[in-house]
Amino acid sequence: MKAIASEGNPAFRRWLRIASAPRAARALGHTLAEGIHLAQAAIAGAAAIDAVLIRRATRHPQIEPLLGQLPTSVPRYELSAALYDRLAPVEHGVGLLLVVRIPQSTLPQQAACDAVYLDGVQDPGNVGAVIRTAAAAGVGHVLAGVGTASLWSPKVLRAGMGAHFRIGLHERVTPEELPGVLDGIWVAAVAHDAPSLWDENIPARAVGWIFGAEGGGPSPRALAVSRGRVRIPTSASVESLNVAAAAAVCLFERVRRR
Repeated sequence: MKAIASEGNPAFRRWLRIASAPRAARALGHTLAEGIHLAQAAIAGAAAIDAVLIRRATRHPQIEPLLGQLPTSVPRYELSAALYDRLAPVEHGVGLLLVVRIPQSTLPQQAACDAVYLDGVQDPGNVGAVIRTAAAAGVGHVLAGVGTASLWSPKVLRAGMGAHFRIGLHERVTPEELPGVLDGIWVAAVAHDAPSLWDENIPARAVGWIFGAEGGGPSPRALAVSRGRVRIPTSASVESLNVAAAAAVCLFERVRRR
């Protein structure tokens, strides 16, 4: 195991950029997966793991058995506590980070499965939660517009709780590309002036769900390609739901009807 104690180390500087710049993960082609659960998900999903980073003096009992599942050719680095803590997305973690290569993805064409399009959703926690919910609901693909938080940033990856390795992910997708993605229709979730989700007839064929920014909802460009709109009825005391909550309601209403 190689020791790294200097912040001037080129590899550390690269990892620090991934950890601190929201869109650096996609630009550099790697992300950081922190903790036992994400490591298990990455290994189970046959993710390409290019390095293991361990916090000095870490003694978590699951780390060594877990790393025993990786090829011996994957390099391991022991970082000083000060350096490791600058990379970790959470405090008081287990002291394990994997440097994971972001898979190359091809935008699907006329897919027969459901999909989700995130249009300007900027909060990493919400984006990760939607990815996790979509995977749980059997959705095949999550697509992100240019204004959406980077799907593979470490914070989004952590919020996804391993779902990234079980679902198709596609970034920088324009609304105009959506019609060709599915052999079905796109439906936009909006806060007002639309039929109730409970009453609307959602077709059995593939459906793409458009969820917009927490404040303004889907953009005019995204609404222009949708074939339907639905709203989730809420109490008059609440204007709208958090986008991750709204996605969960819509996607599992779809599951219920099936």
